[in-house]
Amino acid sequence: MAFDWSGFYSAQGGRGLRPTFTAGLDAWQGESPGRAIDLGCGDGVETRHLAGLGWHVLAVDADPGVVERVRAEVGESALSNVEIRQVPFEALGELPASDLVYAGFALPFCEPDGFPYLWADIRDALRPGAVFAGEFFGPHDEWFGRPNMNFHDRAGVEGMLAGLEVLQLVEDDRRGMSFEGPKHWHVFHVVARG
Repeated sequence: MAFDWSGFYSAQGGRGLRPTFTAGLDAWQGESPGRAIDLGCGDGVETRHLAGLGWHVLAVDADPGVVERVRAEVGESALSNVEIRQVPFEALGELPASDLVYAGFALPFCEPDGFPYLWADIRDALRPGAVFAGEFFGPHDEWFGRPNMNFHDRAGVEGMLAGLEVLQLVEDDRRGMSFEGPKHWHVFHVVARG
C-alpha cells in the first residue's frame, strides 16, 4: 500500500515543532548556528525553524512536492540557508558533515536493504559533538511487516547507537492516532550526541 505523503503533509498543516527535534536542538552544545540535515523534511516545519535561526539546512524528502512545499514554509527571507533535495533515502548517498541530523518519523520508511547504508551515512555525517535526533519503529508497531519499511527492537536500536552518547531513548508502545486512523504505535524517540 502506497502512503499518501502529500495528503499527510496537507493534514499536518499548522503543526508545531516535534518534541524529539526540540530535544535534539537543545542538546546541541556547539556554536550556533551550525549545519543541519532534515531527513524526511516533509512539510518543512523544522527546516523553517533552523533556517530562521541561521542554520544551514539540507532538507531531504522523496515526495515530489517537497521543493515547493518547503520553499513556501521557509519563506524567502531564510531560503538562502536551505538546500532542498527531492530524493528517496535509498538514492541519497553521502551526506555532508553536520552538527545536527534530524529524522522525525522518517527513517522507518527507508527500504530494509538500504537502511544499513543510510544509517552508516548518518553516522559518518556527525561531526564530533554533533547531535542525532529521530525515531525508529519497533516490532510491536501495527505497520510491522509493511513492505519497504524497516523496524528495530530495543536491542537493535541500542546497537545502532553504540559509540554515541545517548541523551534520550524513550520507548512508546501504545494505541494512538495516525493519518490513517487509530493505530498501535511502537516508537523509539532518540537523541544522541557524537
